[in-house]
Amino acid sequence: MKKIMIWAGVISLSLMATTAFAAPNEVSKETKKQTQNQEENKTSGKAESKDDTVSGSVYGNGSNGLENAYENVKDKPAGARIAELLKTKYNIDVNSDTSFAAIVTSLEKNGKLKAAVDVQAELVSQDPTNVVEYKKLSKLKVKLGDKKVKVYVNGKTLSFEVSPLVESGRTLIPFRAISESLNAVVAYDSVTKTVTVTRDGVEVKLTLGSKTATINGKAVSLDVAGKVKSNRVLVPLRFLSEALDTNVTWDAETSSAIIIDKK
Repeated sequence: MKKIMIWAGVISLSLMATTAFAAPNEVSKETKKQTQNQEENKTSGKAESKDDTVSGSVYGNGSNGLENAYENVKDKPAGARIAELLKTKYNIDVNSDTSFAAIVTSLEKNGKLKAAVDVQAELVSQDPTNVVEYKKLSKLKVKLGDKKVKVYVNGKTLSFEVSPLVESGRTLIPFRAISESLNAVVAYDSVTKTVTVTRDGVEVKLTLGSKTATINGKAVSLDVAGKVKSNRVLVPLRFLSEALDTNVTWDAETSSAIIIDKK
């Protein structure tokens, strides 16, 4: 024990001596660095005290916020797109240390719903298997007044010339839009009123007005038949999507259909 204490004392004295007899220039540099750090901390404290609101934690002060964001996400294409979107479309700068989920939350709280929708849509596209993120996007759209049926396919929001409709508890959707979004080959015979969709060796056929369809020649029953609305052919969304090997989630709260490839 005595030896340990003696060695500890020697080490302590050695360290003190090193500090005491350091070269004047080195001491000067160290002192200068400490003073500089203290000044930077003071400046940082003043800057933070200028805006400690929720929006202040998200929006930068002037162009520096955007510059910091780009520096932080320069190797992350999704982050760069979101930062550029907010700046060019809404003139909003984002702080580099703020998560995009937090940005969405803050935008919503501050009533900037359109900007929140755009950012959330980008997040969905980056994580297309996360059903929770789709539901968040739909809730924001509902807040904006969008009460129509919303359809998402593998991270993308589908748009339609003719809106989907709900009949007997089943959603009918323009067949060409849903089929092409899944990279399927589509055809419609106006004489027989037969819809044919082919994808990865699976052929689906259904005739308008009929509750019987076929998958690779095998007959299956439908809860609701396909129909024509405003010169557009609508087919049962769940039946067609599942026949083409996808998972379909229906969110009744926001009237949203979420379609994700199983592969």
